[in-house]
Amino acid sequence: MSDRPAPSRSSRLRQREALLNGIAKLIGCVALVVTVAVVFYVTVTQLDRQSPKIDPAYLDQTDPVTEHSWSGTGQPPSAQQSSLSRPVLSSPEPLSVGRSAEPSGMAVPAPVRGPSLTDALPGPQASPSPAGLMDIEKKRSKIEAATHRFFAATTVTEKAASSRDTARVAPLMEVYYQKHILSVGKWQSLGWVTPMDEPGHRLAYAQTLFTDTEPVCVIIEETEDGTVLVDWESSVRYGELEWKDFLSKKPGQPTLFRVIASRPAPNSEAQPQGKEEVIELKHPAGQGTVDAYFNRDDPQFHSLLEQLRLGNWTNVPLTLRLCYPGPTSSARAVRIASIEGKGWLILQNRRS
Repeated sequence: MSDRPAPSRSSRLRQREALLNGIAKLIGCVALVVTVAVVFYVTVTQLDRQSPKIDPAYLDQTDPVTEHSWSGTGQPPSAQQSSLSRPVLSSPEPLSVGRSAEPSGMAVPAPVRGPSLTDALPGPQASPSPAGLMDIEKKRSKIEAATHRFFAATTVTEKAASSRDTARVAPLMEVYYQKHILSVGKWQSLGWVTPMDEPGHRLAYAQTLFTDTEPVCVIIEETEDGTVLVDWESSVRYGELEWKDFLSKKPGQPTLFRVIASRPAPNSEAQPQGKEEVIELKHPAGQGTVDAYFNRDDPQFHSLLEQLRLGNWTNVPLTLRLCYPGPTSSARAVRIASIEGKGWLILQNRRS
């Protein structure tokens, strides 16, 4: 048998007190952790409730060109891409014309800033003037009247009179509206207007609202005499030939199109070789894609490369002249004969 004496009563009481104290401290620590967690959760919840919210409708209205209409001259998602991505322009004729209007009270998009359109174009530059349309709120009634005339026009003559570069685009309209609907919907009012940063031009984006269809965003320009005109070509994504006819007829002469460009997929057969560069082109209103080749070292394509870089080589809107290199060429392989502007807007001496 063991010779150790049994613990005394007082020793057992001390051991019991020590155990109870340990349990109490553990419970206290757990309670403290729970309290801190509750306070943190309540604080974060309150901050979230009080913080500014981004309306999903606004993001949908200004998101990059997933459906691609014009993206203009420069815009988020990155500062360098600003002029090539937003806001979205929807074609009014006869395709889908846009998205729902922003809720009342929504802030208009920030002024579009980005690389100059004319910097990338050959020929003489416009005389210096403020970039973008100035004093928009003071001119709002004039802008509203101009967009109303443009969309309410019932004849080609009326439409051309409200369009930029009337003398040049009027003959194009005559041909275009033989196959397309002239009217887009019942005009209601002017939505938001935001300036487009382009030295030498008083340009802006303007949203127009309709009572019977979705909103449409167009490019407007104020002339030297103060007249506001709409850029018709970008509004309808004008091209000299139907996309399906281009793919089937394979013309050898350069033909103007407004297209959307991306880098070919890694597993695509169309890969650049030597000095050649290749981009995949699709039409915003037509089915089928082509692989377009050009010489990256050719100075005339430097502005094209710049636009592709700014757009991260993904869904970049371009105005190009395309042609097939020969009757035996692949149905998917075309040549880029020239670049006619930046985005879907033609300025200065580059004419379709």
